[in-house]
Amino acid sequence: MFQRIVNFWFSSFITERLLASPLFNRVAAKTHQHVSTIADKGTKSGTDFMKAFKENLEKEARKQQMRR
Repeated sequence: MFQRIVNFWFSSFITERLLASPLFNRVAAKTHQHVSTIADKGTKSGTDFMKAFKENLEKEARKQQMRR
């Protein structure tokens, strides 16, 4: 039980120190910027894929209708 209390105090102390650190905040902001950039690229790629897939399905559906 005592070990849990010590761990909680220690982790709280470390967390508070990190959040108060200007260097940590700059690193966190830069990391957030990189993650956002990667996520935006992934979203764009996914959107482009879905658009191309939908267009292909529509084209194939039109081909099927013309064959009938």
